Amino acid sequence: MLTGVEIKRKVVHLSSLIVPIGYVLTSQKTVLTFLIPLFLCFLLIDLLRHFYPGMGLFFQKYIFGNILREAERSRLMGATYFLFSSILTILLFPKSIAIASLFILMLSDTAAALVGKWRGRVSIFGKTLEGSITFFASALLIVWVYPNLDRFPGFLAALGATVVELLPTQVDDNLTIPLVAGGILFFCVR
Repeated sequence: MLTGVEIKRKVVHLSSLIVPIGYVLTSQKTVLTFLIPLFLCFLLIDLLRHFYPGMGLFFQKYIFGNILREAERSRLMGATYFLFSSILTILLFPKSIAIASLFILMLSDTAAALVGKWRGRVSIFGKTLEGSITFFASALLIVWVYPNLDRFPGFLAALGATVVELLPTQVDDNLTIPLVAGGILFFCVR
């Protein structure tokens, strides 16, 4: 069942599309000039909210507290991981691979969550089969329609990203999805 909080989370998630779209329209230097300070601000806020109770209460009440998942209350926020993985993805991979990998993170993860919460019936590792199929199909569509990407490496990248999104690991999938998808595309094209 989709809740108002989950819908708000997905709206925030989709607003992050500004990163790959900005990268399409500008240069690596321009995007990183924006992302690095933003990441440092989010990291600072994240650390302050954990080490200073007053900041934690302020954050909880006035900023993103009502849309944080339970796991994010005791560790870094997904947004902090997203910013860090965006920086790494942009630094590590060629532009087309980085952009496609970031689109997979934002679009496929959002689609999987929405379908999984709305129609999901078969549970796997706390996720749903229906959400995972949606993730894979949308990731496959992204890598197949994005220019200058080969279809077979794209298939493998979509599959790899789906697997890391599905598996119950301690590492935030905002970090793993674009790095795995980008890594597979990068090494399969070489």
